[in-house]
Parts: sequence; C-alpha cells; structure tokens
Amino acid sequence: MTMKRTSLLVFILFFVAGLKAQDIKLPTSTDVKKLEKSVQSEATKVTSQANIGQLLGQLTSNISDDALTDSFKKNKSSFLNKVKTIKDPAGASSAIQSLQGGLLPTAMDAGWAKVKDTWIKDAKTAKTVKSVANIAGVLESNINDKFFKPGWLKARPTWQAGLSALSK
Repeated sequence: MTMKRTSLLVFILFFVAGLKAQDIKLPTSTDVKKLEKSVQSEATKVTSQANIGQLLGQLTSNISDDALTDSFKKNKSSFLNKVKTIKDPAGASSAIQSLQGGLLPTAMDAGWAKVKDTWIKDAKTAKTVKSVANIAGVLESNINDKFFKPGWLKARPTWQAGLSALSK
C-alpha cells in the first residue's frame, strides 16, 4: 500500500509539475485593446487607400474631356484603371499630380495661379492619405465648374464628405 501511495504521489507531483510547465498565459485586456487598435488602424489604412483611389476616379470621371489635354484624354481609361489599384499614399499622390498635369490651363479658375506652386510642392511631398485628400480637394475646388459633367453637382457633396473623412 505504501508503494502504491508513493507511486500515486510521485505521479501527482509530475502531473502538477507538467501543468505548471505548460502554463497558458491569457492575454490581458490591455493586450486585447492594443491588438484591436492595431487591427482597426490597419483596416482604416487599407480602407483609406482604397477610398482615395475611388475618389480620384470619381473626380476624373466627372471632368469633361474639354478640360483635358489630348495626351490625357488618350490615356484616361488607363488612368482610371490605375487609380482603382492605388496601394499607398505615394501612388495616390502620383495619380493626382498626373491628373493636374492632364488639365488644360483654361480649365482652371483664376485663383489657381496663386496656389499652383504651393499645390505642386505639397503634392510632391504628400506622404499620407490625409495629405493626398487635402491636395485633391484643393485641385477640385480650382477647376472651373463649367468643365465638370452635369452629374458632378449632385455627386460633389458626397465626394467632398469622403475627402473630409480621409482628411481627419
């Protein structure tokens, strides 16, 4: 009986020691909140990047061909496909600069001359979706309204709300 008891006691000790060696550490609420925040941040980043491309596509689609250079008109379809696949702020910045370069000077309001140099500098240094959204808004607001397709007046408030959301 003593041998059985000793064996049982040794078994229990090894069993408990084995359990302690395999302690499972559950994440704390702080760990969960950090992970949640990280996932939300990444989701926001991906959504923002997708949305800025979509917004640039909407803007471009609503600009009359009369406002575009011949070269841009020829490549407009390709440009629209490109903005759908924007993966980062640098790509969005490049796209908005291409759009601006494809606009005829006559398509711009008189105030554009005052902000153009600053806009170009800001566009070249834009490294965030927020900064690209800001320069897109400045460009759009300086295109003469007569060079937008008729549906733009109805679509513009939603487009501006999308930019505003990305600018925060």
